[in-house]
Amino acid sequence: MDKTKYRVGKTFISRTNPDDAIAKVTEAALNGQGGYICVSNMRMVQYAGEHPEYNQLMKDSFMNWPDGRPLSWCGKMWGLKEVKCTSGPSTFMKMMSNPNPQLKHFLLGDTQDVLDEIVATYKDAGIVGTYSLPFVDVDEFDYAGIAKMVEDSGANVVWTAMTAPKQDVFDQKLYAYLPHDVMIGVGRAFRISIGKVKDAPEWAKKMGVGGMYIGRKSKPQLLWWYIKKTFVLLSYYISIFWSRIIGRKYYE
Repeated sequence: MDKTKYRVGKTFISRTNPDDAIAKVTEAALNGQGGYICVSNMRMVQYAGEHPEYNQLMKDSFMNWPDGRPLSWCGKMWGLKEVKCTSGPSTFMKMMSNPNPQLKHFLLGDTQDVLDEIVATYKDAGIVGTYSLPFVDVDEFDYAGIAKMVEDSGANVVWTAMTAPKQDVFDQKLYAYLPHDVMIGVGRAFRISIGKVKDAPEWAKKMGVGGMYIGRKSKPQLLWWYIKKTFVLLSYYISIFWSRIIGRKYYE
């Protein structure tokens, strides 16, 4: 059993925090271990519970970061004190702003204008290539051609900006061609990193409602979204509480 991950619902989230996640990405990229990482929030945990194929994708991943306070709270309920929110945007910006000279980054997705602005903003980050992906179905990408671009650039960390679960399926498929690289799907991180999209305010993140600031929702939609999320989170809490009472381990 994988003791580096803890159960939430029907899937598993990594026992990690921002510093640990960066250290593991660096190690896996430099030693050639590679792997794809799912930046997981409540929505994707629910999705995994309803879609067995995606649930298996998460189980086969190198890491599933707890992107959002609710999933880190679940880790705390399991007694895992080291678990902290590890968001895609903040981790991407931290690695770009504090570069490791041994890491070479390739950016996939979004528009070429956005990619060019990131390269200009983070001049010393070790970005060795970019490619604005076409808007096609996840099965229609030229994975062999994309992998050749990444390989020729010398990159060992690949960042993809799509929506989940598409970005995770994409990364899993690309990883088959680049088994020694680390793939990380970070959604809106590219645009947040250059100020084109506003991230959720800190107070909302701390309260676990940062998702309210993703997309455009009316007030009734926001209220219904919050109510549903609260009941789902409570169901996870109850499941963890009961599991601990009957002696089940966090990794089971």
